[in-house]
Amino acid sequence: MFGLVLVTLALSTSGQLKLPSSTDAVVGEQAVLTGDLASKEGNIGRATGHALLRSGTSVIRADELSYNFDTRVVEARGHVLLVAAGLAGFADSLTVDLRAREVTTSDGATFFQKQGMAPEDLAELAARRETSGRELAQAGRNAFTFTTKHFRLLDDDAYRVDPVSFTASCGCSVFDRSWRITASSAKLTPGDRASFTSPTLRVFDVPVFWVPWISLPLTNRQTGLLFPEWSGSGLSGLQVHEPLFITLGRSYDLTIAPGYAFGRAPPAPDKGSLGLKGPYLDTEFRYAPSIGVDGRLSLRLFDDLKLERDPLNPNVLVPDAQPQGLRGWGIFEHRQEFGGGFHGRADVKLYSDGFLFADTTPVSNLQRSYYYIPSTATLYHRGEDHYAGLALAYRQDIRWGYSLFGDAPRPTVFQKLPTLLYAIPTVPLLGPLTGGVQVELSRLSPLGGLLGDEGTDGVYWPALPDADGTQGNGHFDPGERQARTRLDVMPRLNATFDVGGALRFTPYLAVRESLYLYEVTREARNRAYGLVGMTLDTELSRVFGEGASAVRHSIMPSVELRAVPRVFGDRAPAIYDEVDAAVPADGFFQGQVALRQKVLKRSGTATTELGRLDLLQGVDFLERRMGETSGRLLAVLGPVTAAATARLDLFTPQVQERLTQLSASVGWSVLKNGLLNVSAGYERALGSSEQVRRPIDMLLPPPLPQSAPVSDGSSCSNEVVLNSKPFDRVLFGAGTRLPFGLGVRYDAEVYRRDPARCDVVKLNSQNLRVSYTPNCNCFQIEAHASLLPPPTYFDFGFLVTIAKLGTFGK
Repeated sequence: MFGLVLVTLALSTSGQLKLPSSTDAVVGEQAVLTGDLASKEGNIGRATGHALLRSGTSVIRADELSYNFDTRVVEARGHVLLVAAGLAGFADSLTVDLRAREVTTSDGATFFQKQGMAPEDLAELAARRETSGRELAQAGRNAFTFTTKHFRLLDDDAYRVDPVSFTASCGCSVFDRSWRITASSAKLTPGDRASFTSPTLRVFDVPVFWVPWISLPLTNRQTGLLFPEWSGSGLSGLQVHEPLFITLGRSYDLTIAPGYAFGRAPPAPDKGSLGLKGPYLDTEFRYAPSIGVDGRLSLRLFDDLKLERDPLNPNVLVPDAQPQGLRGWGIFEHRQEFGGGFHGRADVKLYSDGFLFADTTPVSNLQRSYYYIPSTATLYHRGEDHYAGLALAYRQDIRWGYSLFGDAPRPTVFQKLPTLLYAIPTVPLLGPLTGGVQVELSRLSPLGGLLGDEGTDGVYWPALPDADGTQGNGHFDPGERQARTRLDVMPRLNATFDVGGALRFTPYLAVRESLYLYEVTREARNRAYGLVGMTLDTELSRVFGEGASAVRHSIMPSVELRAVPRVFGDRAPAIYDEVDAAVPADGFFQGQVALRQKVLKRSGTATTELGRLDLLQGVDFLERRMGETSGRLLAVLGPVTAAATARLDLFTPQVQERLTQLSASVGWSVLKNGLLNVSAGYERALGSSEQVRRPIDMLLPPPLPQSAPVSDGSSCSNEVVLNSKPFDRVLFGAGTRLPFGLGVRYDAEVYRRDPARCDVVKLNSQNLRVSYTPNCNCFQIEAHASLLPPPTYFDFGFLVTIAKLGTFGK
């Protein structure tokens, strides 16, 4: 703090000294001493009043100066300003040994390392009487700032400083000292590194982090240790690791981070649990050798000390369980532009076993549908009017704990290896006629065989094998999937006509032809159908008011009809993906009516939406039933934004499932510029809604089959049943972002199961986040904590990010 006061005082007064009417000078062989009064007694030169000593690119200004022309030692007192070797410093008094290149001061001095400014230019600026200390401090760019009582300039132009208070410049005010590193000694090499002995990171003078020794980069992409990272959760407890960043040339770098996860004890010694415990090694290799080519390869390996679990249940240990040992995951991402419109991309993520994803990923009580982890590789050509691509896709099943490379029997996952796709998007053909086509050749097959081996029921469930013993018997049985190649071709024609200047009529016609080749039974089948439809829509609008207060109201009604009159060939192929389930075996005839309204207001060159109302109704003419009735409302009233969505299916067999979605939210910016905002919301959702089940070629999905009701007694303990039923969520959030940089955000989520079954209210999650960032973004402090449902329970983290130095915490 004393250094800050000293610098502020020096800068505020150094520009206020009156210019003398004449200047005395004492000239030596290696230095010139000037001032209002200058004299020399023997080898000692003295100057008072605007005293200035210049030797090469070194300049010293003060109220009083004395200089020994033999020993080249300078003593300066009063509003001292020093410029040497690209360094600008300020003090009340100091002693400079120009021969030894050493500076000493009893009260401490503050120095600014200049960047992008030649030492000669800096010396010329400092030598001018009209240059104030503030102007000198703000000249050019400051690479870093340090305060010390003693430092020496080394032969490699580095500084040996002891003790030191150090701050790296990051665009904030040159007087900003909101964060700093204090150390007993340091070696500062401009443009390279800063090494500290016994350093302490302080934010607002509060100690945050200490290590015996550390070396930090002063420029981007410097090899060295980064700040340690630490985090915690209810899965693996406290986790700490220390990253080492290694530069491998201009286009490559590597990060190696050994760490340790302290883990959490299982609920009982003979029980298993999610999470990890033990040492781990995290590595990441990044590359960007040329424009249009970049990627990364990341690998994390664990020596897991937790006991081995049953692959069907992570809460059950295997007999005579031993530590799980080596586990890990790998990520490979690559993007490349080959030129001529050709591109390549790879996104690969693999886990050593299926449970590792759950061991490392906190999830909420909603049990998100993470069943597979996809990996893809694509080579494609994109032209002005076409797309052609070759894709490989691999999916890893993470529902069970089987090893990725193990031989144990497990559910078979069908992979797309490969897929060839050629598509021409909608292009003008003749007059009002437009058209496009898509051709896809794909092979779906297990990675190491031709059989799904699910059994006659078509479902491979390890915990519940088929009664007839066909599941996993290694032979093809009716009802099982087999490796299959499919050629799918779908051309499409559209035409748009104007009807009386008020309506737009758009008929369309498409044909989908799918040819199947089954590799076990060696059967060849095909399915073909024509899809015909039309859309009739219009827009009516009116403007109310004039100028800046004008408001536009638009009404956009539309009607769409779509039908597949007949399906030819294999009308009900085995369903492997969304193309197989595109239409029912008997075709369909459906329609949808929509009425959309919106209110817009122009604000300068931008347009603001004040309100929107969308109403949709689907009809299935063959089934003689109404589809979902849905509506969406949006209203903006000054600082308040409200939205609501509802979906109702009156013909769903289960009465409790007819309200498939009901949600509402409101947000209020209580104070301008995000100083204070609150939000609340409610959502009731169902996984069987039409929005989720609708096939790709239909307007409405087929109706749900009648299912047997579940008794109340079993539903309370059956998690599978609970997750398939409706749930309600209530959301609340509040946050503030104050002008001086403090931010606070709190979010809570309360959810419950269907009231007919248990009606148990559960607090799903609470999240609190506190951060501080100054206006110049020089650093950021952030802390977050979350309370989550089992098995995660909690998650927390704390980080301090210093511009140009890195991040401590995670």
